[in-house]
This record gives sequence, C-alpha cells and structure tokens, in this order.
Amino acid sequence: HFMFNALNSIRALIDEDPDRAKRSITLLSAILRNAMATVKRTTVPLGEEIDVVRSYLSLEAMRYEERLRVRFDVDPALEREPVPPMMLQTLVENAIRHGIARRKEGGEVSISAHSTDGAMVLTVRNTGHYTKESSSEEGIGLRNTEQRLAHIYGDKAKFRIGNDSGTVLCEVRLPFPARSETRNETT
Repeated sequence: HFMFNALNSIRALIDEDPDRAKRSITLLSAILRNAMATVKRTTVPLGEEIDVVRSYLSLEAMRYEERLRVRFDVDPALEREPVPPMMLQTLVENAIRHGIARRKEGGEVSISAHSTDGAMVLTVRNTGHYTKESSSEEGIGLRNTEQRLAHIYGDKAKFRIGNDSGTVLCEVRLPFPARSETRNETT
C-alpha cells in the first residue's frame, strides 16, 4: 500500500510541483534503499530506524501537508540499541493509513522511545480511534510485527494496541537483556 500511495502522490506532484516531486522521489529512494539494506538483518540501531521513519514522514508530509502533524520524543541514549528493522516505520505507516488519512482535518502522530523497568518502550500514538478490523487484508502489518517480535525475542517482548485518551496507542516493549543476543546481527 505504501509503495502505491507514494507513487500516486508523486505522479500527482509532477505537473503541480516538479521540485516537490523530485524531493519525494529522493525520499522514496532512501526508504527503499534502507529497506533493501536491512532485509537480511534481524535488528538495526534505533537511530537508523528513526532516520527511516523521518524520511517516511517527510514523504507523507508532502502528501498530507498541514493535515499531518508529527512529534518525536526519543531518548538519545537509546539510539544505538537494537530494534527490528522497519518495525517502527510499519507502525507509523499504520497510524497514518488508519488514523490520519481517514480524518478530513488530519491529526498528529507522536513517536517516542524511552527506557523503563529494564525495557526499551517504543510508542506510536495517533489521532483517531482503534477498531480491530475483521477483514483478512487489514491488520497484516500488526500481525507481522507480533510475529517478528516473537521470532526475535520470544515471550520477552510485548506488543499492544488500543485506545488511550482519545488516541490510538501502539506500544512495543523490548527487553534490554536481549540486546546482547542480537547485537552481533546489527553489524
């Protein structure tokens, strides 16, 4: 979905604003380059994943303009900690697709990373309301996220999604002890 939406947005920009179309292609190529570079890696440093998310959000900002507001709150001490590649990006994409895009007035996506109780807690919060979809097409990204976390961390990682104070909250808890098990795969 992301690829088709990005290409359609860029196509629309070509006549309207060629310079923005060129910037969009550059951002899209950076995202794709990163996705291909991380395909064989089990984890990447959080800072690298945040860079991908920033590129993705810059691309989406060209599409949604003032309808998309973004906030980051990432503890710099966590930037070298390992996370599954493209996991955070998938959650942000999900927040935009199922939250912001469906609202005429748009909304906010907030990304945070902090340590608490011996775990790294990653959150993606967005304006909107979470309703579990019944169609098999919906929820693929969330199911893949749960499966990847189980594959990498076993039952030590936790994932949850739900409504919280008028927003949708996705939370991933990654145990710090697992970093020694996965550190060799980030290089």
